[in-house]
Amino acid sequence: MTLKGIIRFLILLVGYVLLLGGIYLGIVATFTPGEFIIIDTLLMCIFPVFAIYAFFLYPIIMVAMARLHRTKPGRKWIVPIILGGIVLTFCALPFTGISTTVTQGESQFASTFGADYMDDIPSNLTSKFQPIPFDLWRMFNNYEDYECNFTKDKDYYLMDPISNDKFYFDYYCPTTGAGPFPTIINLHGGAWVLGNKGVPENRPMASRYLAQQGYVVLDVQYGLGTFPEDPLVNGLLGMVQSLMGRQMLNRSYTVSEMAVQVVGNLTDYIAGHATDLKIDTSRIYVTGESAGAHLTGLFLGWNKTGTIYKEIFNTTLTLKGLIMFYCPANVTDLYITHANDPLSKTVNLGSFMEKVFGGTPQANKTLFEMLDPVNLTNEYSPPCLILHGEKDMMAPYRDAVVLKNRLDDNNVTNIMLSFPYQGHAFDFFFNSPGGQVAMYYMERFLAATQYC
Repeated sequence: MTLKGIIRFLILLVGYVLLLGGIYLGIVATFTPGEFIIIDTLLMCIFPVFAIYAFFLYPIIMVAMARLHRTKPGRKWIVPIILGGIVLTFCALPFTGISTTVTQGESQFASTFGADYMDDIPSNLTSKFQPIPFDLWRMFNNYEDYECNFTKDKDYYLMDPISNDKFYFDYYCPTTGAGPFPTIINLHGGAWVLGNKGVPENRPMASRYLAQQGYVVLDVQYGLGTFPEDPLVNGLLGMVQSLMGRQMLNRSYTVSEMAVQVVGNLTDYIAGHATDLKIDTSRIYVTGESAGAHLTGLFLGWNKTGTIYKEIFNTTLTLKGLIMFYCPANVTDLYITHANDPLSKTVNLGSFMEKVFGGTPQANKTLFEMLDPVNLTNEYSPPCLILHGEKDMMAPYRDAVVLKNRLDDNNVTNIMLSFPYQGHAFDFFFNSPGGQVAMYYMERFLAATQYC
């Protein structure tokens, strides 16, 4: 084979790998994830972004492969055209699914807050809202620098007395007005073992955007689980944490300890420093993504008899709402789902989960019930906005539906937005389809729960 023939073969090989890979992603997005839940759900995290750029990349691949095939007799050039067409059809799904989410959002907001709820919100706030749920042009051309006063590592709200670990928050504040301002506490994701405040891409942009609208935003760290008895795993976690700008902690924390930190210590700190931070303690919101959404969900039990949260939440704060992005609403179900995944068994994920949660559902049912947002829901729970991808198995979508039903049963104001053909972390990029629609309804939920 000549050099030219070798190059032609390699280009076609790469092209077919890309085409078949795109088809596999589309199949995962369209149908229920297969046996390997972790792998498929990780792929679903990248699918929405992949879909955005596929419409630029795949036509080039299709044309290039078709031209190379035309150098030989036969109709092989049709194959990449057909495969590419299938990929692009799959990639259109996240965009077509947006219309379903928007229809759902409009209906629920109207039934919850009233058909004319926007009329009750001050015009100086509505004038800053996104005018439409999704703008294709904005997805590629948003270079706006949202104005706010920003302080990295504003202060640490807790120093662990055992390890001397300090937990900081980044501070975003409006540039105009004396305050106090309604305040958003944000809790980052990361499966309770990873993550940091200010991790790109979505969070800093969203925090700046909301601060420009008139909110103080505290982007908060909390304790994480570590595995010092497994040097390989701990080393990998340390590398990832370093990339996120946060070093490994001096000791490992359980989810129960994280709950005390954010529900107890953090709310105490906010209550004691409200004046300096320009915080309106009568208008507090908590938001979170993934593991952070789970910790947000624990605030559902802030005043439920028989829970630790009733005893540790600082009641001088008034919770106006919780916003949960792809929340693991039932950690009992989460534990069982992932512990039984074939890949999880290979890496013995069950033992790691046992350490982070402080037990297993089988051995300590009471503990897990105390950590399940679905079990904490009661008539005192604050209003909730739930945002979840229908193809999410990292934090199973079915558990978000159960949470929605429990809130309804307790007559708690709530809205659940489902995102078809999207999985975990669908809003990672601020201007992605999921990111835009999520912020469109998030800013309306924040305003409606104050003024409607």
